[in-house]
Amino acid sequence: MTARTHSEHSPKETMTMRRTRRTRTSGRLRAAVVAVTGIALLAGCGSHLSETELAATQGAISIPTAVAAAPGTGDAGAVGAVPGAVDPGAAAPAAGTGTDAGTVAGAGPAAPAAGASAAPGKASTNTATVPGTNVEVPVPAGPRDDIVFCSFGNSSGILGAVTGPAPVANKAWEAYINAKGGLAGHKVRMIIADTGGAAANAQAIAQKCVEQEKAVAFFNEYSFGELDGAIPYLKAKGVPVIGSIGGAISSDHSIMVFNPMNGADVGQAWGFINTIAAQTDKKKLGVLYCQEASTCAQQISSFSKLLPYKGLEIVYRAQVSLVQPDYTAQLLQAKNAGAEVMVLLLDSASVGRVARNAAQQNYTPILAGTYNLGIQATLDQGPILNGLLLASRTPAYSTSPLLKDYRDAMARYQPGKVTGDVGAGAFVVGALLEKYAGKFLNKKTVTSQDFLDLLYSLKNEKLGGLLPGITFAKSDDRTQTNRCIAPVRLENGAFVQRGGFVCAPDWKPGT
Repeated sequence: MTARTHSEHSPKETMTMRRTRRTRTSGRLRAAVVAVTGIALLAGCGSHLSETELAATQGAISIPTAVAAAPGTGDAGAVGAVPGAVDPGAAAPAAGTGTDAGTVAGAGPAAPAAGASAAPGKASTNTATVPGTNVEVPVPAGPRDDIVFCSFGNSSGILGAVTGPAPVANKAWEAYINAKGGLAGHKVRMIIADTGGAAANAQAIAQKCVEQEKAVAFFNEYSFGELDGAIPYLKAKGVPVIGSIGGAISSDHSIMVFNPMNGADVGQAWGFINTIAAQTDKKKLGVLYCQEASTCAQQISSFSKLLPYKGLEIVYRAQVSLVQPDYTAQLLQAKNAGAEVMVLLLDSASVGRVARNAAQQNYTPILAGTYNLGIQATLDQGPILNGLLLASRTPAYSTSPLLKDYRDAMARYQPGKVTGDVGAGAFVVGALLEKYAGKFLNKKTVTSQDFLDLLYSLKNEKLGGLLPGITFAKSDDRTQTNRCIAPVRLENGAFVQRGGFVCAPDWKPGT
């Protein structure tokens, strides 16, 4: 067919063609603007996780936990699948679906969305020109760098059962905070590694996390004595440890460890005493403590130095094994010594055996322990442990409204995984960081120094009742940070808090 010339078109056809050309040009311009705007929006949503991204955050990034086989290699192995690495749980639901668990009391408003201007309240001045036009459209600032945290501890054997709630809670908090937009718009990435109980492994993990994974802080570490191996390196690099289960005495004696909860040394010693003094008038104590972790003997030594206090005295003590099948012999000796309260530095299964052995001998002392027994495994021992007295570092994790976020986040992101006091501690630490993120982390790239500035800014911090009022001294002596516990009693299958924080007589908020 031969094309007609312009002069051959009718006036009506010519007018129609002009309208068509204008429509096409306008459509192309709108498409270009939409394309640029779409790119800008994508750039501004860097911390909002897709379902695939959120699922990826739920798997542990394996860090080698064995020291190099050959001396002098200088490397504990490449990042990858390593025997003994912790798998904190299955993939989580997509971020942003359903309702959030809420805000921990005192945690403040949610963090701003990723890509927000580094200067709050000011729009971005970056622009892009639509191709083929002179039209400029604003482009939001790009996404902020991830904040990388590492956490390590002993996840193996009997002691791994004690620490179990910590690593899964760390991962739950990672998913929880990322679903809210991260920390001041920074997506959080949490690396979990198993020390296998070796201090040398902790040092190797710390070095790999800092130098290869670019971690800026360690989050809620859950070691026993292994932390000692990492502290010199972390101190040299200026990388803080934020939060601890208090299993290593050294966590109370390093300027790089910022544990806002009851301290591992003097704080725990007072915790044993105040757990008993606040909940019973009995004075004669028997003590059974484990041989598997050096911290058990250290804690009893610290505890004993504070006696007599309010008439409390130790009339019997014995070191036992957590795998010991029967404690009858020790219990009969404690009974003969007149012990009215048995103080137990053991795991949940051992405490259950102690209670059953005592019942078989018609011996009915009050059983008392510390926060490591605040765990589902203790409840699983059944009615035999009704009346067990415990110290808790936080408000009762399983019943307090202040820790609803912890319970909801675990149910959503780590369903079926174990909960407990040492897991709830991760959400106390997380609430602390979230509350001050807008002031100290509101920048494109966050450093270890930014976290140090944040932590040293705290003055008599109570987090709406999650803490008794803490301040971090610029000193290796952190024994005064927190010497308080919440008295808890096991009643009918639940941990019930009995009053507010009880503190050492020489402690006051902000010391």
